[in-house]
Amino acid sequence: MNLLRNKYIGRLLKARGFPVLAQVMMLAVFILLILGGLGVTTNDPLCGQYLRDTNLANLIVWSYWWPAIIIAAVLFGRLWCMVCPMELITYCAGRIGLKRPIPDFLKSGWVVTVFYTLVWIVGIQTLAVNRIPHQMALYMLLLILVAVDVSLIFQRRAFCSYVCPVGHLLGLYALISPFEWRAGDVSVCQSCRTKDCVAKKNRHRLAGRSCTSNLYPASIGDNQDCLLCTQCLKACPRDNLRFSARWPLADLLTRVDLRPAQVGFILMLSGFVGYEILSEWPVSFAVMMWAPDRLTRMLGLQGGMSSLVSAILLFVIGPTLALFAVGALAKLASGRERISFGTTAKTFALLLLPTIAGAHIIKSLLRMSSRLPYWRGVFSDPRGIETARRMVAGTLIPDESVTVALDPAVSFAAIALLLVSLAATVLVFRRTVAERKLSPGVGAVLFLAALVYWGLFGVTIFRGRL
Repeated sequence: MNLLRNKYIGRLLKARGFPVLAQVMMLAVFILLILGGLGVTTNDPLCGQYLRDTNLANLIVWSYWWPAIIIAAVLFGRLWCMVCPMELITYCAGRIGLKRPIPDFLKSGWVVTVFYTLVWIVGIQTLAVNRIPHQMALYMLLLILVAVDVSLIFQRRAFCSYVCPVGHLLGLYALISPFEWRAGDVSVCQSCRTKDCVAKKNRHRLAGRSCTSNLYPASIGDNQDCLLCTQCLKACPRDNLRFSARWPLADLLTRVDLRPAQVGFILMLSGFVGYEILSEWPVSFAVMMWAPDRLTRMLGLQGGMSSLVSAILLFVIGPTLALFAVGALAKLASGRERISFGTTAKTFALLLLPTIAGAHIIKSLLRMSSRLPYWRGVFSDPRGIETARRMVAGTLIPDESVTVALDPAVSFAAIALLLVSLAATVLVFRRTVAERKLSPGVGAVLFLAALVYWGLFGVTIFRGRL
């Protein structure tokens, strides 16, 4: 089923003004969100817990915008990248920039992996960019500044492809998507003489430009790198593109060869998502924080430093030690079979991805439903400071009746997603182990390790929600 054959979808995506007009609108929203957060801050931790939800800009960004693009990525691929204002910013900056070749250190993927890790450890856990609106606004300004700087130096979509932490995450989740953007008939592409979709002469057009991600539609193998920008659709003189339905997990059920930086990214992501889910149940949260709490107390750390050390332990050291433990067990189980640590790490990362994506959607649904009570007051007090103060004083209590009413449906959806992610893990395991010809012992170690990771979420959701 090619969605481009639908007259409404096809007409929209082929329009010369799309997605530029949508990107301009999103840029305006981006600026309004920044303005809505600037100057809104507090030194009171208790007030900060409410301010993250009573400030309109912060509520939109972290409780609805971010969860929505996570869900959209798993369902449709890099849909957010289609309308993201950063792509427009990088295009404009790139036209007047130095256009230098993209260096190998950017292509390796380690820059975006480190950037994403710093966002979580320093930005979210230490500086609270997800809680304090002013910090959120500065973070969004930083993203724009980095996008402009990178685009002024390097050619094409260097920021979108090799620096943006959001795009990298969505690219991995897009591997699960039941939709794909591909050439309609590869033979038509092969017979095309002009190759407008990749021609250098078209590289700087506003509409119908050649792919600045350097992708040739006829040779796209998976969903990771395509931004769904629709430029190749407008450039193609033969209308030979398709946006088609396929089996979910299609990319993961083929031989996806992750780069080392992607393995590191998934490893860090497993810690971040694990923290989000395990925080939903006091028992699992207490178990998870046992080691970080004792370490920070032993070192006499408080405040931001305590959060920083705890984050490094939870998101870097812990997942890394887990990976090496799985690798060591796989080595022991391999017997005479020679298996590299790289093969073990890549296979394990692929097995974790369905559970990570499912858990991320669960957390998104929980956050979106739990924040519904705060919408009643954000329009009368969009900055949210006075509302937060009243909540701290106890003179204003959010009406949680809607959230309570939705709880059974949200819990059912969470459990269903957990079961789907387990089934997906089994499918990926069977195909991956068969293709890589791993011994039964190695396969058993990897599957049990992935099952333990899933089990942590399963216990938390079942006990915490039911």
